[in-house]
Amino acid sequence: MPVELTERALRHAVATLAEHDDDGAQAAESALDWMGWQREGPLLLRRYDVQLFAWYTLPRKFLAPLEDKREAAAAVARLLERLGGRAATYADVCRSPETDDLLRAWESDDPAVWRTFRNLLDGSGLEPPDTDLLAWGQVMGPVEAGVREQVSIALEEAIEDGRLTLGAAGFRRRQAQVADAALREPCDWVDVMTRLEAVQAERLERWLDPRSRRGPERCVIVGSVAAMIGAGARRIDPESARAAVGPALWLLDRAQDAIALTQTGALSRAFVRAMVEQWPEWWYADASGPPNREDDVALLHELHALLRAGRLIRRKARTVVITARGRELRDDPAKLLAALAGQLLAGESFRAACAELAGALIVGGAEAHDIDGLAGRIHPAIAEQGWRSPDGPVSRSHVAWMTADVVRAAEALGLLARAPGVAPRWRGSLVLTEAGRFGLIAGLRARALAPARTRH
Repeated sequence: MPVELTERALRHAVATLAEHDDDGAQAAESALDWMGWQREGPLLLRRYDVQLFAWYTLPRKFLAPLEDKREAAAAVARLLERLGGRAATYADVCRSPETDDLLRAWESDDPAVWRTFRNLLDGSGLEPPDTDLLAWGQVMGPVEAGVREQVSIALEEAIEDGRLTLGAAGFRRRQAQVADAALREPCDWVDVMTRLEAVQAERLERWLDPRSRRGPERCVIVGSVAAMIGAGARRIDPESARAAVGPALWLLDRAQDAIALTQTGALSRAFVRAMVEQWPEWWYADASGPPNREDDVALLHELHALLRAGRLIRRKARTVVITARGRELRDDPAKLLAALAGQLLAGESFRAACAELAGALIVGGAEAHDIDGLAGRIHPAIAEQGWRSPDGPVSRSHVAWMTADVVRAAEALGLLARAPGVAPRWRGSLVLTEAGRFGLIAGLRARALAPARTRH
């Protein structure tokens, strides 16, 4: 549990330290500044704050020789001991061999130092973990940063009162449970919202902000469906979801016993032909006869790639097998549909940027088969974001080609459907179904709420 240190206690401890070590007292007082003290009023101090100071702030922000940094760490330890109580137990962080090792590693620009630093934080049990409820961003807004601090406090309290024991069996599972429980608590500074909802609201606002690097043209498109994305997709009938993802379920079922691959890593001829027997509308029988390769069946090729990218299947020697995630989603068609849509829209690639805008337009009522019309609306937003080809700015033709790829993948995933008997060669009747609306809204929401990453 964090300890509240009064201004009087802090000033007394610094003054007492200064009687014997004036330089150490100045270093310790500077450390308190970094840990949040404003030189007046109380300070709420956590072990986590001391860890961050000793393992990152001191070696990275203090412009001093290594020996001076060691002396500063020792001075902070002495100050904490003078403060007494729970604060005194934090002194061991400053005196630990791990802290000295990190000081030396940062000083020598050890290439492994970042990994060592992250491992130490993670091993302390106080670093808020990513959970199924929320993955933390590398870049955070003020609300997310504040919520993360509250989750860290909850973890520290759980360790100190014995609900969490470092190194015990099941620690990571229990740590995630504590973090999730903290996220479901009411937010301290946002009315009628849980902490999780407050983070999601901040991320959604950032996703829709026309002042962001994404640009105002893009925000006009996604803003038109903002209310739907913010509310999330309505529940869907399980049978409707099952019908939409039928091909994906069929492939996952057969991956239970492994699907043979060719030398190039493609699905075998026998499997490809069995697939089009199940879904003849995926193949048009003409003079060439049945398909010979995975690449011959465009929708199957897209489905295979997206299932691999989403880690629902994986390669094992010359076969493809289902993963634990694939088995979990296979048993929940609605969840599978949302996950597949999310995979289609995920990432920071040119394809993902086009997919986001195409998805928003289709949800908003645009005709999915009108590739030229979609590209005409998408291109200004894509150009505004600065996407370039080897020959210069991305052209409308580039956008049209990528949009066609996205629409084809959406059909393979069951987000879009055709009238009975219409072959893939004819694109006239491709429409958004209710299952597809559910999936695209879920996928767009997942994209909007995804953690922000640093750009390299």
